Amino acid sequence: MSKEEVITGRQLFTLIFMSQIGLEVLSLPHVEASIAGHDTWLAILLSGLAAQAGIMLLWWLGSRYPARNFFAYSATIVGRPLGAFVNLLYGCYYTLSGYVLIMLYIDILNRWIFILTPRWVLVLMMVIICGYAATSSLRKLANITQSFMILPLIGFLLIVFSGVYGIDARNLLPILPGGWNPVVKGAYTAFTAYVGYDLLMYAYPYVQTKSKKRLLAAMTLANACTMVYYVAVCLICSMSFSLKQLTLIPEPIVYVLKNYRLAVVQSIDILFLTFYVSIIGSTVFVYFFMAAKAFMHLRGRGLGNQMMWIWLIAGACFIGGFFLKKRSALLGLANIQDQLSIIMVVALPVILLVISGLRGVGRSKL
Repeated sequence: MSKEEVITGRQLFTLIFMSQIGLEVLSLPHVEASIAGHDTWLAILLSGLAAQAGIMLLWWLGSRYPARNFFAYSATIVGRPLGAFVNLLYGCYYTLSGYVLIMLYIDILNRWIFILTPRWVLVLMMVIICGYAATSSLRKLANITQSFMILPLIGFLLIVFSGVYGIDARNLLPILPGGWNPVVKGAYTAFTAYVGYDLLMYAYPYVQTKSKKRLLAAMTLANACTMVYYVAVCLICSMSFSLKQLTLIPEPIVYVLKNYRLAVVQSIDILFLTFYVSIIGSTVFVYFFMAAKAFMHLRGRGLGNQMMWIWLIAGACFIGGFFLKKRSALLGLANIQDQLSIIMVVALPVILLVISGLRGVGRSKL
């Protein structure tokens, strides 16, 4: 296996932030409205704090094996056969995550912009672009995401300036009418919006900082920025629409953007959805990259190379695009992927950390 290039703490920040910001910006207010009601922003805030706990968990696990990535040391914790099985699970999980994200975004493009364009054409374009980017090293991926960082900022400003028209803060009242139970349920559902920080499992040994505490600080800052982004979007949507409207509109933020008019741009919402491809693409090529790395570690000496695995994954996603035609089936698969995220990003690392602690392997042997 080729040696990975190191990245800086700033590059880690951009990678994590761009991986966390995904389609949930468009759909989270709608999904959360039927669960947390007026208190969607509280549920998002709570799930962000839970994600921070998850970051601490992965940082702790990585600090026990500071010279190796997760897929390299999984066999040390549970033995070679089980370690290979764990890596296989992660490879399949990241492939599924990339596939679901592509299909969800294509579904939105098909409904809002490219109504007459065949779905397979859009899927093919996405897998080629994301697949080509994912064949790069971790440092090159970080450079690509750094060049896209201006786009989430522009999107945030568009959302904020568009949202100031017609908002009503009374829509947020009353606070906690049903107690904390709906908020906690909403936080559980919203947690997957923060998934993307799990890139740390692979990136940990390749981040060059003065201390590993600075690495944790970069992760914390990225998660905090994501939390601010999501909370702002949910507050604007909650103040712009009634609860009943939010439960009926799948992508309320697109309607918010329609309120803003510029003399030189015909439709802000279409512009937003178009450049949003770079944000979605950043998340997808990180998923492809992680899947390829997991598959490459199925064997101790390495199995295949990154390019081979990337194009196999991209090909599988393209072929899979022909089988998922109904939106209800797509949403059902997305729900399954959300449940898997809890297991793969939280439950499994916890189990491995406990086993590592009980067996006394890790930092003490290095």
